[in-house]
Amino acid sequence: MTWLKLIPAWGWALLLGLLLVAGQQIRVSFLQAELEAERLARRDDADKLGACRTTRTNLLGQVIEQNGALAELRAAEQERSARARDVQQRAEGEAQLADRQALAVMQERTPVGADVCAAASAAFDDELKRERGL
Repeated sequence: MTWLKLIPAWGWALLLGLLLVAGQQIRVSFLQAELEAERLARRDDADKLGACRTTRTNLLGQVIEQNGALAELRAAEQERSARARDVQQRAEGEAQLADRQALAVMQERTPVGADVCAAASAAFDDELKRERGL
């Protein structure tokens, strides 16, 4: 332990200071490595977030486009449905008219003693003439 006395007190302070500086330098280099790793991780996260936002924007655009197409399809369906109702009503009206005309033909009385087949044929011929406007 006598050799410890060979180094003056300020030398020990200097040695202790150098050891502290070296320890701090080692600690700083480890922390810088960790900091760089965190920076890279944050940069990757930011890139992923940007990609997610871009994807979300694209998807929102597609959803808006699809909603527009659905609205057009609904409008077209309503228009077709309205036209179909009109056509159906006209067809029902024409069918009722045809039923009334057929009932009128069927209610015509054949004269007594006339041939039933000939009278029916004549009645249908008369009806056809009326339909065709002859």
